[in-house]
Amino acid sequence: MTQSEREGVALIALAAAFADGHKSDDERQALRALFEQLEIPDGAALVTRVLLRKAPLTEITPRLVSPEARALAFEMAVHLVEADGRRNDAEARFLATLAEQLALPPTQTAQTLRAADDLSATASPPPEDAPGAIGSVPPPPPALAVRPVATVPDPALDGTIRNTAILAGAIELLPQSVATLGVLPLQTHLVYRIGRHYGYTLDAGHVKEFIGVLGLGLTSQAFEGLARKFLGGLVKKAGGGLAGGLAGAATGPAITFATTYALGQLAQRYYAGGRTLSALQLKESFQGLLGTARAEGDRMLPQIQARARGLDIARLPALIRGL
Repeated sequence: MTQSEREGVALIALAAAFADGHKSDDERQALRALFEQLEIPDGAALVTRVLLRKAPLTEITPRLVSPEARALAFEMAVHLVEADGRRNDAEARFLATLAEQLALPPTQTAQTLRAADDLSATASPPPEDAPGAIGSVPPPPPALAVRPVATVPDPALDGTIRNTAILAGAIELLPQSVATLGVLPLQTHLVYRIGRHYGYTLDAGHVKEFIGVLGLGLTSQAFEGLARKFLGGLVKKAGGGLAGGLAGAATGPAITFATTYALGQLAQRYYAGGRTLSALQLKESFQGLLGTARAEGDRMLPQIQARARGLDIARLPALIRGL
């Protein structure tokens, strides 16, 4: 892609992220910071224009000349729209308008939307958990109430956490950008499983809140992932984002492995210890675990690459539900 096309893809992704108009102040700030790290002239002004709905698609889409750039822009938009849940009416209208202005074949857009829907649907609690699922975690059983926070990994879970993190990293290597939508459901199912292991039945709202406390904003995480993977040539500096700032595309799988592995280890400590950690303690513990997991992610790259070979986006929903 040309520089102009990359800028166009970035602008469309940003417009998609705000298509529902419901982003929190924290989410807006995170997206603004990430976007301003890209070498786009007057990046801050463009962010403001998008937020104020003064950057119409009719001005952006002409930048995308090649079929590859147009297809990528649509995939990115779907990715950002569905990063925090199934698209609403406003987002669906945005995507329909975008597809029309990009002149994409209906069969192509339908295939992308279907893949995204299948992956987004996997974020729901496993069927066996749904009947008793609750938003507020119940009081811990007596045995858990006095149990100290676990500091040694449970062998019964550590393998699951590692294998899930390897799969999450492998997803980053798939050519379809919407495949990355599978990372969050993979992470949420991991937390479900760990909670259930320690006697807690959780619902999607609780798990989303748990992940959010750690600073893993759904939309900002998705935007940073696409900036790493597809817009790396625009990155002008490392700037303290999700996992220590934007980095080259080659580091994406290692970063995703590290984030997922640290999340799983923290969930194990949290639920094994009877949910005694405060929000601040959770954040601090996560950062400490993430530092160690980053080095582990670099070492695990060969296994992540091996896991990606033969991995098909069509199989991802079944793999995620099988956790």
